[in-house]
Amino acid sequence: MTGVYDVTTLLASVILPLLLGASILWVRKERIALYAFLALFWAVIDDGPVFFDSVLTWPEVTRFHPFLPRLYMNIVIHALTILFLYLTVHESLKRTGVRLREAPGVIVLASAAFIFAYAQNIPLAAIQNAVDTSWYPFDIVEKIASIFFLCLAVWKATRLGVGKGRAKHMDVPRKNSGR
Repeated sequence: MTGVYDVTTLLASVILPLLLGASILWVRKERIALYAFLALFWAVIDDGPVFFDSVLTWPEVTRFHPFLPRLYMNIVIHALTILFLYLTVHESLKRTGVRLREAPGVIVLASAAFIFAYAQNIPLAAIQNAVDTSWYPFDIVEKIASIFFLCLAVWKATRLGVGKGRAKHMDVPRKNSGR
């Protein structure tokens, strides 16, 4: 928020929230929530006020050509988001007996979550106009939409095996055979 991007910004805006959030979810053994947090964390810090996609071009951190390091960081950040979105969906599908390729609806919803996470980068005139005129409200709406679609993907993934003759051990306890 100060406009100064240095090691303090990196620690306070990236490292501390990442470690705190991940460690709380790790200790609570909430793997789906941990992967979802790690998936969307990168999208949140990618842009303002942190501008982590530009960390390699922060003047106080290092001095590089402004375009190539930013492009590299965008690729890394997007790849981390995709990786953790995959892990979120994979963890959600674990107990259902359904493979990811058998769940096109889950893939579509997770893809929508990714698209909404980085919607400000879509080169449509209406979106770019919204970004230019009211970036912050647009950013909040797109992140909330991303969370919504990821929650739908996880919900759909956990419900795929129910009612199709697959394992229902999450919802119905096993009955004793009476022996």
